[in-house]
Amino acid sequence: MTKKNNTLKRILLFNGIALVSLVLFYKLHISLFNDSSWKLNFSLLSVYLFFSIASLVIISVIEILFDVTPANAGYIFLVGIFIKMGLFILIFYSKGLADAKMNVIEKLSIFAPLFLFLLIETLAITTRLKQDD
Repeated sequence: MTKKNNTLKRILLFNGIALVSLVLFYKLHISLFNDSSWKLNFSLLSVYLFFSIASLVIISVIEILFDVTPANAGYIFLVGIFIKMGLFILIFYSKGLADAKMNVIEKLSIFAPLFLFLLIETLAITTRLKQDD
């Protein structure tokens, strides 16, 4: 029973961190590039939402499957990252992002949420792997 409670607490903790990061960093990103001269060819909110939802799913799946197969948690994490990137390419690049000539601000606007949520996912998996269950 306590193992399930710990898993639920960890899921809520790291998913909460991801959701708070979504709101804070999106607002920060918008405030930094609020100037009308910075026009993005894509919806910044949709990029942040995609990466945050993917992080919520990856963190939840890792936490649930860790109790079943703890030796494969790292592999599950890697598979989750590859699926996330594949879906990102399918969804965003099929909508014309590949055809658009992107400037530095647009590239940073994609990489910032990517690395933010990748950091949160990595933090979740490393703290889980370090635990003595």
